[in-house]
Amino acid sequence: MKVLLYGSGAREHALALKILDSPLLEKLYLADTGAFCNTGEVIEFKDYFELAQKSGEKGVDLLVVGPEKPLGEGICDIFLKYGINTIGADSNWVRLESSKSFAKEFMQRNGIRTAKYFVLKNAGEIESTLKKFDSPPVIKADGLASGKGVVVPENFEEAKCAARDFLGGKFAQASERIILEERLFGQEISVFSLWDGKNLLTLPPSRDFKKLNEKAAAPNTGGMGAVFPINLNEYEKKWFECYLQKLKNALVNEKADFRGVVYSGLMVCKDGIYVLEYNMRFGDPETQALLCGLQNDILDIFSKMIEGRLDEVALKIADTPVYCVVLASSGYPAKPLRGMEIKNLEAAKKYGVEVLFAGVKKETSRDICGRERYFTNGGRVLSLVKSGFGAREDIYKAADEIMYEGKIFRRDIDF
Repeated sequence: MKVLLYGSGAREHALALKILDSPLLEKLYLADTGAFCNTGEVIEFKDYFELAQKSGEKGVDLLVVGPEKPLGEGICDIFLKYGINTIGADSNWVRLESSKSFAKEFMQRNGIRTAKYFVLKNAGEIESTLKKFDSPPVIKADGLASGKGVVVPENFEEAKCAARDFLGGKFAQASERIILEERLFGQEISVFSLWDGKNLLTLPPSRDFKKLNEKAAAPNTGGMGAVFPINLNEYEKKWFECYLQKLKNALVNEKADFRGVVYSGLMVCKDGIYVLEYNMRFGDPETQALLCGLQNDILDIFSKMIEGRLDEVALKIADTPVYCVVLASSGYPAKPLRGMEIKNLEAAKKYGVEVLFAGVKKETSRDICGRERYFTNGGRVLSLVKSGFGAREDIYKAADEIMYEGKIFRRDIDF
C-alpha cells in the first residue's frame, strides 16, 4: 500500500512509525508534517484539492488523518471524490466532534447516557441558565477549540465569567454557541473505536491527563500524558459493553457510512458510564501510548476497515503497562515559549524511551558534533513513551536529562 499521513504532532509521529513497521507498506507519504519528515516523502500542496490530485498521481491508496482541523474542513470528502480511501470521518459525521450540541442530540436520540446540559447563544441567558444547576456546571465551546475549549469552574461566579468569555469570542466561531453541562464525578477514560460502516472494533481504554500540572485549578490542555490500558472491574466492564453496543446500534441506525475512529471520552460514575464528548480521530497523547501497546499490523487493520471486515480482526495487546509523558513549553497553553534549542535528546536512547516530536522545528544545519538541531515550536514539544514494568521511572529519567529553556511536564502520570 501507498499511504499518505496528514499531520505534524506526536500522534502523527507515532502513527508514522507504526505504519512503517507494516509489511503491507510500499511507501509512506507525509502532508503538513513536522520534525519527523524524514520518515517518508513529503507532498507539498496549496489546498486539499491539490493534495488529493498529487496523491492520485503518485498512486496513494489510503489517506490517514491525524488532527481535527482537516477533518472539520472536509479533507476526507475531497479524497473520496478522487477515489482515494480515507481513515477519517466525512464532513457530516465529523460533527460529532465539531459540534457538541450535534453530539448531544445524537446521544439523546439513541439512548446514550450523558450529563444534563443546555445550549446557549446569548450572553443574556447565562444567569438564568446557571440557576437550573445545583452546582457549578462545566462550560464548553460548541465547536473545535484545539482541546482547550473547556472550563471546569470552582464556583458559579467563575462559571458566569467563563461563559461570558466564551460567548464574547474567546474561541471565535467555536464559541459562538456554548454548552453548560452538569459536572460529573468519577473515573475519566478514553476509548478508541474503529468503525468500518457496519462493525465496531474497540481498543482497551486508556487515560489522559488534561490539566497542565497537578494542581486542581490548573488550566486544561490538549493532554500532558497518558497511560494504557486501564483496568475495569466486573460492574464497569458490563457497563462498558452495554455502552459499546448502544454506540454500534446508533451508528448502524443512523447509517454512518464513514471509515474512521470514534473517540469516546467517558466518565465512569457510581451509577454507570456517561459520555463526556466524542472526537472523530485518534486522541493525543493517548494514541502514543496505545500504539506502543498494540501488537497488530496497523495497515492490516486499516485495510479491513476499508473493506468492512473489522469483525475479522483479533486485537493483540501487550500485557505490560504503557506510559506517555508530554514535555511542554513554558506559557502553554496560552502563549508557549518558542525557538529554544532542545538538547540531549540522545538521553532517551540510554533509557530505552521513544521520543516523538510535536511542537518541534528541525534545523537544516547541524551542531559542531554533527548532530541534528531541534528547537521548540509549539506548546506540547515532545512525547516520551515506553512500555513495561519500570518504564515510568525510565521516562522521568529521560525527561530530566532532555534540556531546553522553559521545559515543563507533570510528574504524576501513573495508573
